[in-house]
Amino acid sequence: MELYLIFVGIILVIVCPNLFFIMKNRTYFYSKKLTAPPWADKETKQLFRQFNRAWSMKIEKTINVHVKNSNRTQTDVELREQWYELKKFLLLAGISKRLPMFSNKVDDIWHFFLEEEQLYNQFCLDFIGEQIEHHPHETPTLLPTERAWFDMLYLSFFNVTSRSHLWGKFVRKKKLHTNWIERIVNDPKGIIESFGRHSSDAASTHTLATFLKFARQQAMKTNRKQGKRVKRKDGYWYGTSLFALYDYDTVQEKKKRVTGASADGSPGFAVDSDNKEEWNEIVTNVNSFEVGTDAGAMPSAPSDGGDSDSGSSCSSCSGCSS
Repeated sequence: MELYLIFVGIILVIVCPNLFFIMKNRTYFYSKKLTAPPWADKETKQLFRQFNRAWSMKIEKTINVHVKNSNRTQTDVELREQWYELKKFLLLAGISKRLPMFSNKVDDIWHFFLEEEQLYNQFCLDFIGEQIEHHPHETPTLLPTERAWFDMLYLSFFNVTSRSHLWGKFVRKKKLHTNWIERIVNDPKGIIESFGRHSSDAASTHTLATFLKFARQQAMKTNRKQGKRVKRKDGYWYGTSLFALYDYDTVQEKKKRVTGASADGSPGFAVDSDNKEEWNEIVTNVNSFEVGTDAGAMPSAPSDGGDSDSGSSCSSCSGCSS
């Protein structure tokens, strides 16, 4: 009996530390779970939980084998980066239909996922109850307006980390962002009608409405100090930055004088020098891609800011929409 207990003890000494190490480093082998943004309400948090439950480890485990067998040169770190950013995109595409894809590398891993039809369809059903479609096109398409919408969603829902470089430069078209904020302030119901997935899980449309409510409230505030980026555990969050620079009072005053637009023809942000400096600071910071702030992130951002032009959707499926 004593020998048996000694034998069991030896096994436990050997196995338990290794098991602990494997469990502790489990996230190293697979991409991280998505985390709801600070403004998320109960239903929005529920949608994120639905996504994380729908995303089984079998997805990455299965498809990574195909990636390796296709003679691709991605390292394990690069694959995890692509998976993490694809997860972010699919979450946003589950909220805003017809959302274009703006990264060749992220789209590349999406194509591998689509080839596993059963896995992909099951994920979509478990997430929002309907398929997130991929519409390929043969030639690249410049979509600066859609890119501005994508940037606004991405920066409001997720932190900017070293992985974010896969999307190229963010927030490069100030006037287009101005136009979107103007629309959010004046016609949030129209945006929900145009982009909401009304036939999917109710949490999807609710999350879009909650985001628009948050964005509208931020845009209509007069305290610009709210617009500073927020440092979080895995990067920086810019959820209030873009909206805080919108000078609501000035816009309303101009509209009293000029019907339908501001006096200079570009409604939205104030035109004073301080505002321009603040905007340029946001553009600089958000495109710095803080390296090393997120677990497992190794490479720094390319000198050109990524593999995608700020207004171009991916070349392999230029009009990719969901």
